[in-house]
Amino acid sequence: FLCRLPMALGAGDATTRTITVAPKIDGVSANILYRDGELVQAQTRGDGAVGEDITENILTIADIPKRLNGGDVPEEIEVRGEVYMTWTAFEALNAATVAAGQKPYVNPRNTASGALRQLDPEVTRSRPLSFFAYGWGGVSKPFAETQFDALNAFGRWGLPINPLIKRCASLDEVIEHYDEISRQRSSLGYDIDGVVYKL
Repeated sequence: FLCRLPMALGAGDATTRTITVAPKIDGVSANILYRDGELVQAQTRGDGAVGEDITENILTIADIPKRLNGGDVPEEIEVRGEVYMTWTAFEALNAATVAAGQKPYVNPRNTASGALRQLDPEVTRSRPLSFFAYGWGGVSKPFAETQFDALNAFGRWGLPINPLIKRCASLDEVIEHYDEISRQRSSLGYDIDGVVYKL
């Protein structure tokens, strides 16, 4: 991909050719439907065509607003994001689990996935889950000119967005920010499994 970036950034109006760079969170995808600003449904990605309803479990995650705030919120929007668990939360959960005489969890991603699929939302509530919004699906009206502007709109509406997201206008900037994310990777407090570029 990086070898094709110079052509993508090479000519034309630079404002249409910026690249949004973001860490790829190692969590579980969730699609959250807001209607008139209210959270009405949430699903897993499932098989790509049909997802699993996880609405009641998503409602237990403090990071995820039950209502979006702002005069520019579309009447209907499907927000896409990643549910994850920080290492601090995972270690605390494992300490409590072992103290209760139970088998410890293997890793934060699998633990987050299992928590989202619980039949009892109170079990999900007891798991310290977090969320980052990174995109959208269906939407009733356009709400931003670029990916970066859309993410800023999410932030205004109350959705958590990753602080390492950056808009880059050149290949040098893209590589520089990749290197910066790499330098911070071990101290982020959560797992990532790469970097995402959106042109």
